[in-house]
Order: sequence, then structure tokens, then C-alpha cells
Amino acid sequence: MVKVDSKVYIAILIGIALMGIAYKLLILLLIPALIYRDFREWLIESILSLVYPNLAPKLILGGDYVFDAKNGIMHVFYKAEPMLDISRLTGSQYVGLFDELIRRLNLGTNEAVAFIRLGGDRFIRLSRVTRNENELPDLSNWLIAREGLLRQYFMIKPLSGEDLRRLVGFPTTPSKTRLVIALAILTLASYVLFKIYGLIVIAVISAVTVKALSNYSVIKGGQLSLLRSRLVSTSKVYTMPSDDDIRAVASAVANYLSNYMLVVSGNPEFRALASSRVAREYEKLVVQERGGKALPAVSRWRVVLDRITQNAEEPIKALIVSDKELPDSNMVMRKSRSLMHLWVLPQIDELSHDVAIVPVFHGGKLISESSRARVRLGLDREGSELIIDLDALPSGHMLVIGPTGMGKTWTVSTILHRLISSGIKALILDPHGEYLRIQGIEPIDVTKKFINIFELDGLTDAERIHRLITEFSILGIDGRALLPDLKLIYSNGIHRDFFKSIEFLRSSTDDDSVALALDRLVSYLRDAEIVPIEELLNNKALLFSQVRASPDVMAFLMGVVADHVYSHVMSRGGIGEQLRQLLVIDEAYYVLNSPLAELMVRGGLRKFGLGTIFVTQTLSGVSSDVLQNIPPLIIVLGGNDAYVASISQALQLTSEDIKWLTTALPPHMQGLTTKALITTGPIKRLGVIELEPSIKDRS
Repeated sequence: MVKVDSKVYIAILIGIALMGIAYKLLILLLIPALIYRDFREWLIESILSLVYPNLAPKLILGGDYVFDAKNGIMHVFYKAEPMLDISRLTGSQYVGLFDELIRRLNLGTNEAVAFIRLGGDRFIRLSRVTRNENELPDLSNWLIAREGLLRQYFMIKPLSGEDLRRLVGFPTTPSKTRLVIALAILTLASYVLFKIYGLIVIAVISAVTVKALSNYSVIKGGQLSLLRSRLVSTSKVYTMPSDDDIRAVASAVANYLSNYMLVVSGNPEFRALASSRVAREYEKLVVQERGGKALPAVSRWRVVLDRITQNAEEPIKALIVSDKELPDSNMVMRKSRSLMHLWVLPQIDELSHDVAIVPVFHGGKLISESSRARVRLGLDREGSELIIDLDALPSGHMLVIGPTGMGKTWTVSTILHRLISSGIKALILDPHGEYLRIQGIEPIDVTKKFINIFELDGLTDAERIHRLITEFSILGIDGRALLPDLKLIYSNGIHRDFFKSIEFLRSSTDDDSVALALDRLVSYLRDAEIVPIEELLNNKALLFSQVRASPDVMAFLMGVVADHVYSHVMSRGGIGEQLRQLLVIDEAYYVLNSPLAELMVRGGLRKFGLGTIFVTQTLSGVSSDVLQNIPPLIIVLGGNDAYVASISQALQLTSEDIKWLTTALPPHMQGLTTKALITTGPIKRLGVIELEPSIKDRS
């Protein structure tokens, strides 16, 4: 079902031509028909397609975008690799994953996403109608949001420069000479058939065609030009395929087609359309007693409505293009001389399960084999490699959770060993001194060397004071009572000296509880050398063993260090795609339960090259809001029944997940491996992490 069927226009054209042959004056009916925009554009594009085989809308090819000036659509391309293969998914898992992706994209009628496969290469295209410069800020925000979502399912990298040109080709201006010759031939034929009336009609058509020529391009080269067959109609929407059927067809398509593109757009009106069609056909059946025609229509549209309401399928506009026909008789494909279909928004009413036969999650290899942040963890239970690439994640957060004795520290040390060896720097907040086995990590006792908590890079004095008030609350200090003294510290420049600042606050307070808290803090740090935060960022492990007996002091010190790391990294600039610095927070519940938790998990740090690994054995006290912001990467290690039950609800573990995790053994009993659940955004994989033997040898 298409919004406007080109067959209707062909019938109109043939009808007027036949009348013109019978009575030449009637050929003039073509002129008023040109008033209708859809018919006029169809006729112009039909003529131009005959003259220019690779016709496309007028495309402006920028460094990292393609702008369709005719339709006002901005297109941005990405090299993409799916994080999961259809071969590792059941039918319900595959269909559910596809539905979830389409639903979360939340596309409007003027927005579209295209999934492209060309041989071994895969791409994603985001498209949105953007007719003027005032819409560019909205476009930018829309792209950022959709990129972040897509990174939870795919490893994506923006396409630009020669790579973009190789994919799209080179848009050129159509030759007017070629068009004039074609129109001259058409004029001669019209005169022979329709005499003077034919000349009048062709003169009008030629005028509008020549005028419209500036709205078109001719594409030279480009990988996309392979995709000549397009979906023109479908009856699949009237069928009720099972999840396993969809997966089976998708697997067949993956093996049958090497080159294809699926374009999906929003279709919020289709639900109402299906409801009204059911009501209309039912009225014909019951009231008008037109059973012969109405009964099949009621049945068909009832299926559509049930799929939307009961199966919770997403109504969409869709387009499928390929280099040959689909192996599905319900979907009719047609070859095209032009490339117009590659750039327009889709127009066919469909449901998400139908287009899921085009496998979005198929194959997949890492974009960059040389990525510094690429770590092989081990194997999933199907025997495929478990690989994470922190450069491909939308944020730098990773949560590793596991009970004592099941390889939690060893797992994180394995990841760090492989990242540090590739040049990524790390700072480890190490309460128990468990990460010193990693080669190249230098231990620093916080009672011997620490930072000035009053100097926070890149912030105004007012923001520094606000942070300190929040941080002091960890020690039980009402920071608001210190507000006047903190203002004096900054106005007088005392904040540059840590010990003078603490002494000023201590001497200024009349509150014994505040004085005691400050005395406790100083008792641990009185012999510490105060150093700038950047001195700690080069493969250091901050040891808190001397303050372990005071959990609130340890939580305070860990929190302010994390705060300073975040602020320093953002203040030094250098926005980029690659991970350069890691902050590892062991016993992370000390900070995730604190007022600083929101700061710990806030977004935006990934683009400054900073990633954070939170390591914990419990989620007790961690708010759901904080937990929801930690993904995209969570590694859950196996353990006993009580431990798995304690985290099951927070992490929404399935019965299959629970069975896998509760059958885990300690690494020394399991061949230096540990069972785990690795969650990357919405994708879960059960597998076995292979631990680094050399780290255990140095313990």
C-alpha cells in the first residue's frame, strides 16, 4: 500500500493520450493536470529518468553530510557494525530487539533511519527534514540523541570525506543539452500524433521540465547506486507471521542478499487508519450487506489492528531497496533507472515485524581492529568472542558487580592490563590495595600525598563552594553553616593552601561537631604532600588503607578525588572520539550512595576522553535513577543464590540469567575463568571471561 500509486498517474497519462489520438484537442487536458503537484513531479521525474539514468534529487555533498536541496532533507551517514548477530538470537529475542530499537528511535513523519548493507560493509543513515538554518540547532540535538541511542546497539563512526563520497558518489549538474535533444524528439513525436495541440502541450511540459532541472542531480559512481530494486507494494501487513517465521526469513535474506537498505520513518496515523478501516468495512458487511467484498476486507484489516494493539507492533513508513528482489512473495519489488528512491522519505504503510525480515542485526565486525580501547574478554556461551570497545560506547561508564572471591578485582585488573598496555592512562581509587598487581601501576597512600580539595579546575568560586557544601555533608557537616567562611576563603585567596583553608574553617566555627569532623579529616592528612590532580592521572593507585576504619572519611576522600578528576578532564578540553583516561572506583558504593552520585554518573564526560569503571559487590542503597545512568556497559559476575537474588530485581535478570550466574564457580576452580552476564545497552550476552594469568602470578 503506497500513499500515491504511480500506476494511477500512468493510467491518467495513457487515458489522455488515447483521447488525444481519437480527438486531438483533448490532449490539452494534460495542461490542467499539471496543476496537481504530485502528478507534475511524477511526470517530470519520469521524463528526466529516461534522459538521465542515475537521476537523484539535487544533492549538496558536504564534508560529513548530504543535503537534499530539493526536498529539504539532511542526511548523515555512519559506518556501523551490530553488536549482536541474528544467529545468536531466538525468534522472540530478534523480533523484540528490533521492535525495541524502532520504538526507542521514536521517529516522526519527517525523520527516518536507514540501515544499509553493501557486501561486507554496513552503514546507518539518519535523515530529517531541515528546510532552513533556524532548524539546524534542533537537527543537531536530534542527531546527538539518536547517535547515543544507536551506540547502544551498534558500533558507529561518522562517515566523512572520501569515505562518504565513495558511498554516495559524486552529484553533478544534469546536462541541459542532453535534455533539449530529448525534448526535441518528444516534440516531433507529439506533432506527428497530435499536431498543433501536441506542440502546445509539449511546450508547456518542456518549460516546467527545464525549470525543474535545477532541482535534480546526476550521480556518478557511489556504492549506493547498486540498489536499483525498490519495494512498491506489500500485502505482508495483512498476514500474522510468528517470531520464528520472521527470524527464519531474516536469516534467509541475510544469506540471499548482499546489498540492501531498509528505510524506516514514523507513522503515527496508521493505528487510527486501521481502526477506521475495520469500522468502515464492518459497516459495509453488516449494514449494507455487502458480504462478498466486505468480509475479506474486514478480515484483513482486523489482522492489521490486532497486530498493532495485541502484538504491540510499531506502525511505520518503510522502504526496502536492494540489488535484486526479496525472497518474499508478499513484497513486490520493481527496478528503477533513477536513484530518486534512495533519498526520499519512505511512503509505504508497514508494521515493524514485516520489515524485520531485512536483518539489521547481522554479521558485524569491529570498525577498527586497532582501537586502543578494544578488549577481548573471552567467549559467550555460543562460542563467539566477547569483545568490548569503550571507544564505541555513548558514555564512558562501566559497572562491574560481583561477590567476594568470584574474580571481580581480577576481571577489572584484566581489563585494565589490556587497556593500559595500549596507552590509556588510569587512576584507581583502591580502598584495599588490590590493584598493585597490574604492571605499571604506582601506589600512592592518600595520607602521604593528596590534592587540595579547595581548588577545582574550570569552575567559578561560587560553583566550587557549592560542590564543597555537598561534599562536606558526607562527613556530617552542614555545609550551609560554613558558607560565610567559605566565601571569605575564596575572596582572600586562602583556598590555594589546603592546610590554611582547613585551619581557617576550624578556627571560625563554634559548632563542636563541625570542629570534630575537620579534626578527623586533618588527622589523616596532616603529613600529606598536596599535589595537583594531574599528577595522579598517570597510572596511579590511590590507597585508602590508613583511613579504612573511618568509612565516612574514606567516602569523602574518594568522592572529592572523583570530582576533581571529572572537572580537570573537562577543563583541559580536547574533545575527541577516543578514550584517553580511565577512573576506576573500587568499592564504588561509597560514592554511589553519596550526594555525589549524580555527578559520578552524569553524561558528557565520554567526549572528553574520560571513562569510569565502578566496581562494587552490592547495589544496596544505590538509587534506581543513578543505576539507570550507569549503562551502557554492565558486567555481572556469578555467585551464590543470595547474591544473585539481591541484584536480580535492580538489574532485571531473567530466569536464564539467574541460572547461568548461580552455577558459577570461583576462578581457581574454573580454569582461571569466571562466568558473567555482559550487558551492552539493551543487549545481554552470557559468557565466560578469561582472566589474565600474569596478574594472578604477581599477586
